[in-house]
Amino acid sequence: MILHAWLAAWLLFTGASVGAIAWQAIHRLTGGAWGGVLATRWRMLRMLLPLAALASAPMLIAAPHLFPWIHHPVEEARRWYLSYPFLAWRTAGCFVAWAIAWRLATRAPAASLIVWLFACGVFANDWIVSLSPEWRSSAIGLVLALGQLLVALSTAVLLRTPRESSVVPPIFRGDQASLLFAACLGWAYLAGIDYLTAWMADLPYETAWYLPRTQGSWAALAIAAIVFQLVVPFVLLLSRKAKARVHVLRAAAASVLLGQACHVAWMVMP
Repeated sequence: MILHAWLAAWLLFTGASVGAIAWQAIHRLTGGAWGGVLATRWRMLRMLLPLAALASAPMLIAAPHLFPWIHHPVEEARRWYLSYPFLAWRTAGCFVAWAIAWRLATRAPAASLIVWLFACGVFANDWIVSLSPEWRSSAIGLVLALGQLLVALSTAVLLRTPRESSVVPPIFRGDQASLLFAACLGWAYLAGIDYLTAWMADLPYETAWYLPRTQGSWAALAIAAIVFQLVVPFVLLLSRKAKARVHVLRAAAASVLLGQACHVAWMVMP
């Protein structure tokens, strides 16, 4: 349980850094004054990427205690992929890809986002899906990517830097609130569709993954993720006037950050 909790914390820490790189590329691609306000904070967050990469070392050392397939090999068709050395190489490759996305964020933002999203898919399958090797999810890469965007944007909204002006125009706060709200709706859609398709298909490997997560304290954690990451932002950010208020925006960001922590813990800890 302690290792799984450390894994959840590592995923959130990595998401804050990588998500900041993705937001920088998005802003470079789309423009908008809202991103200029957050640029300094994104630079602070993306500087955490080397630390997140270093933190992967203890995770890889502890991998034999996390992944059942290391001691109990899976079927021959998947054994080439689910191997410990290949896991280490793929993890290193993901961080190299995100470093490349960092370099491309201002020069070729579209390419940066493609590299970022591809690495998210590999990373999500390695460190979330393969905890239960019999489970499969085609949406988990997108769910992780949106989670990284949510963590990075929420953290950036909550951060304060000494060189920044203390006064942010209300229109910029409204844009940030709209982006945060849209990302929350995107996360709810993807996570909801993933559950709905699993419920409709009623396949044994999907049922075995979802069943313990919909019972007892884990079900309460799922409800908390929905409340903090969808219900609370919906209530706080529905009004245009409320979006422009700094305390409302910061409260919504804190709620989203807490909700994302609940969701990541719900995925990797049971």
